[in-house]
This record gives sequence, C-alpha cells and structure tokens, in this order.
Amino acid sequence: MGHKAFSTLGLLLGVFLLALQTVCGDVAYSFPEEMKRGTVVGNIAKYIGVEVGKLGARKARIDADGNSKRYCDINLSTGDIIVADRIDREGLCGKRASCVLKQELVLENPLELHRINVHVQDINDNSPQFKKDTIKFEISESASKGSRYRLDEAHDADVGQNAVQRYSIETNENFRLNVISKSGGGKYSELVLEKELDREQQQELTIVLVATDGGTPQRSGTAVIHVVVLDANDNAPVFSQAVYKASLPENSPLDTVVVTVSASDADEGVNGEVTYEFDHISDESNNVFSLDPTTGEVKVSGSIDYEELSTYEMQITAKDGLGLVSSSILIIDITDVNDNAPDTFIKSLTNPIPENVSPGTEVGIINVQDRDSESNGQVRCFIQQNVPFNWFRLSKTIILW
Repeated sequence: MGHKAFSTLGLLLGVFLLALQTVCGDVAYSFPEEMKRGTVVGNIAKYIGVEVGKLGARKARIDADGNSKRYCDINLSTGDIIVADRIDREGLCGKRASCVLKQELVLENPLELHRINVHVQDINDNSPQFKKDTIKFEISESASKGSRYRLDEAHDADVGQNAVQRYSIETNENFRLNVISKSGGGKYSELVLEKELDREQQQELTIVLVATDGGTPQRSGTAVIHVVVLDANDNAPVFSQAVYKASLPENSPLDTVVVTVSASDADEGVNGEVTYEFDHISDESNNVFSLDPTTGEVKVSGSIDYEELSTYEMQITAKDGLGLVSSSILIIDITDVNDNAPDTFIKSLTNPIPENVSPGTEVGIINVQDRDSESNGQVRCFIQQNVPFNWFRLSKTIILW
C-alpha cells in the first residue's frame, strides 16, 4: 500500500514537471501586413534560449493554430522566424481593430511548445470607395435654407487612421458639406443647402464629392453628386423606428424573413412613394441579407456563421419619389447553434514506443478545439480504458504519458 502511494506521488510530480517543461509561454511579434516572403521577423532561438545548431535535431517547426494557414516559418540555420506567405490584414480580420495570428513553435526531444502571437499591423493599401459613382438627388426649388441631404458613405477596407477621415466638395454657391462621426466609428456626410435653388436659373447641378483617408501617403475616392432641381416635395420619409433589432439562429435557411422595416411619407402621389435600399454594406454583410425595395422585408440570402461574425449592423435608407431620404439602423444578433464537431490535431507523437519506457514519459501532444461558443464549445475528452496511457489537460492541449 505504501509503495503504491509513493509511485502515485512520483507520477504526479513527473506530470507537474512535464507541464513546466512542455508548454513554455507566449512569444509575440508585431509587423505590417503585406511583408515579402522570406522577411525576417525576429530570432526565436535567442528568445527561448535554444542553440541554433540543435534546431534541426529537435525537429523545430512552426504549426498553425487549428485549421488556419501557416503564415510563418523558421530558418533552421539561423533560428529566424520568417514570413512564409502573403499576409493580408483585411482578408484575415476585416474591420476588427486587433488582428492576431496564432502560430506555434514545436520542438522535440524534449518536447516544447511555444505559442507565437503575430500582431498584424494595418498599412494604407486601400483607397476609399463609394457604392455608386454618381449620387442623384431631385430637390425642389422650394427647399428651405438649411435642408440636409444624406450622402452615401465611402468604404475603406483599412482601419484606424488609414480609414476614411474626411469628406470635401468643390466650392459652389448653393451647398456646403457637413461631416458627421458615427458612434460606432466611421464618418458620413450631408449636403446642406446654403442658398435656395432657382429652377428657372439652373435646372441641374454637378458637384464632386471626395473622401480622403489619413494614411501616408493619403488615398482618396470620388463620387459625383448630380442634383436635379424640381418643384415641391415637402416631406421626407419617416421610419417607424430609429433602430430595428432582430435575433437570428446561425442555421437559418435562405429566404427567412428577419425583419420588415417601414417608413411613411406624408406627401401624395410620386412624392409619397417610398422605396428601401441598404446604404453602405460592409464586406462581411455583403450577399448575406437582401432587402425588398418595395415591402421593406429583410431576408436571409447567404450563409450565416456565428463563428465568423456574431453581429451585423446595417443602415437602411428610405427614399421618396423625388429623392428625399431618411435612414434607420438595423442590428441583427446571430445566436450560436452546436454546428461544429470538436477537431483533434496531433502536434507530436512518439511511435513506436520502447517496451521499457518509464512510466510518466511523455509520448505525444494532442490539441482539441471546438469552434462553437460557451457550452456548445466545451469539450470533454476521454481515453480508452485498459490501455497503459494517461493524459492531463493544459488549456486546449492534451499531453499523453
């Protein structure tokens, strides 16, 4: 009985020491996107204190986290971490403020696992773009000074200072530009009538709208504002709600009706006919939802994946027959369903195993992941009974011994 207790204590101590030796903390690097293949990021051998000459013998390699692509590699001759493939921040992280790639350095004999977090910095490699080249308005000559006309928002795939920072228009005697910052980030602009229009003097106006980002060098995009001067249209459409909110399971089938928006216009005839359209839609929302321009029904039109994006926010514009517009915000929260099975990745495995191997010797590292969230993403692991192996769990990693 005493000998068995002593052996158990020894195994527990061995497992504790193994945990200290096998997983050795995080290494972080930060560099801009679009770096050339082969660019040296840093020397990891010096950082973790491993002799360069031993990297090959210890089978040093870089693995990606889960099913993600391997963007970094290790030069076994120098111990340098190098860029292995093109890194496009916008393609990887969209508009998220922080973009982190998770890679892992694996060493064997003895086993070591170093997590590498690569912080990808944005560069100004995208120009602002408007949804349409021409923005059309039909404005009554009876419109009063100070009337405001919402303009399309320019989209820039970059983030932070490299995104759209300002709008401007060429000098004219009828309109000025008012730029508004949105609470969730981003900017849009409005035309403000400074001098009443006179259809008898001028039936049409053309004004160039410019969106400029804050990068170095600066990039810009343009759209043409085309104003047709008409007679009275006294009321703009008014939405029934300033903000529409809906909740939707991620496995919702195509053509599922998410919500119906509604705006009314006090005018009659063509002046009171309201049509709906999405204002600027981000790349993440594009082709996922459709909007019926007549009924205001928003339907599912593409694949929805909670693990890719859990919330969609879109701006919907209501426009009457002669061009007066108003807008409302639609927020759709996606709920998670258990649609992902756990994935198992063998990080390292000693095979075959000598029959005289000592108890407590580590023989492999297994990584288990589930892309679902909360309880749907919790994984329980079991090992087959009546086999001479045991395991312990460290974060998402299982060590067999």
